Amino acid sequence: MKNRSFPAYGEAIVDDLIADYTQENRAAINYLKVSQEHAWPIIIDHIALRCLNVEQRVSTFLEHGYVFQNESVEYPEQGWWAKIYRKAGRPVLFVDQAYDDQRGAKSIIPDWVKRFGDQHLHHVAVLVEDIESAVAVMKKNGTAFSGQIVGSPGSRLRQIFSVAENRSGAPYTVLELTERNNYTGFYPDQADALMQSSTQKDTESS
Repeated sequence: MKNRSFPAYGEAIVDDLIADYTQENRAAINYLKVSQEHAWPIIIDHIALRCLNVEQRVSTFLEHGYVFQNESVEYPEQGWWAKIYRKAGRPVLFVDQAYDDQRGAKSIIPDWVKRFGDQHLHHVAVLVEDIESAVAVMKKNGTAFSGQIVGSPGSRLRQIFSVAENRSGAPYTVLELTERNNYTGFYPDQADALMQSSTQKDTESS
């Protein structure tokens, strides 16, 4: 049986980011393994970038047909905001940054970007049918998760991050498991809880 991989979309701006991410994220590698063993479909729900300036970072994506459809989330109290971009047949693109004013001092994003740059995905979110079952299977195969599932059973959007990979002593990338129930958007009340959980790193990675 051939090893499974994340879908390729025939567009380098997306495929290269996903390939780079997959090489370095052990939770993603584990997900591909267990999805093969359990015959789970591999569906990318969205990919996420961190940056210092959303408009500058997404300019190339706009040239390749991604569109902003007035979807955004804002957290002035937590110091960050994000825009969502879509293109048919491609993963949804979630791009976040800290506020440029004093509110941004509260955000963890600038330090991450200054350390790792804005050319790497912070996370890939995979769509799962039953998030509790997926978490249980992945835990049995060695993946640790940060915090609890965000979103109550049966709610429109449920999410959880893996514990972050550790690069140079700092939390780097995570894998997100996403369960959707007749909902395609992003729920602001949940995004910041996930953001904070992404700082928990895997002490075994380097």
